[in-house]
Amino acid sequence: MEPSPIDHPILTESLALIQQHLPPTGFHGVQQEVLVRLIHSSGDWRLTTALRCPAAACGQAMAALARGAPILTDTAMAAAAVTPMARRTFANPVLNGLGWAPEAAPPGQTRTALGLAAAVQHHPHSVVVIGSAPTALLHLLALGRDGHLEPPVLVVGMPVGFVGVREAKAALAHSGWPQVRLEGSRGGAGLAAAVVNALLRRAWLDSQ
Repeated sequence: MEPSPIDHPILTESLALIQQHLPPTGFHGVQQEVLVRLIHSSGDWRLTTALRCPAAACGQAMAALARGAPILTDTAMAAAAVTPMARRTFANPVLNGLGWAPEAAPPGQTRTALGLAAAVQHHPHSVVVIGSAPTALLHLLALGRDGHLEPPVLVVGMPVGFVGVREAKAALAHSGWPQVRLEGSRGGAGLAAAVVNALLRRAWLDSQ
């Protein structure tokens, strides 16, 4: 991976080291860069077999990010992890869906799910980053099935944990929406943000 003024030298060295020690993965181009960034963020080489990262979805997302598409997150932590790279590249607005959330959620719902759905409705041509809330992912997909929500440019579907996570990822897998996801229980704000940072980085380098 070529060095860039947007990268810290330690990051550049780390990414190169991971790439050097990776066996053949079946990924190419930006897909491989996403994988390397995920391994760097987690220290987990096993993510190679869990990552689902279609090249077409990545390309579509990079084009949108290069045009300044908003990045919507389910948590403040994910927003904080993406904001520095967004500022160094295309100055994309990075918005936490909780900014649209009601003060209290009705029974059977969560503030995160309602807030992120409202954010997507305000910013339909956005990249959506979900690292913590399977409820938010399931709610978005349900709205899409009912015709109340257009698919975002990309959904990074990486909620972490054991309650509702596998179900949410399975629903995303069968949705037909542009997506990058990790199978199983792994995920989290840092990993979801790492995907977007890799896409921003590659889109920026390609634009120079």
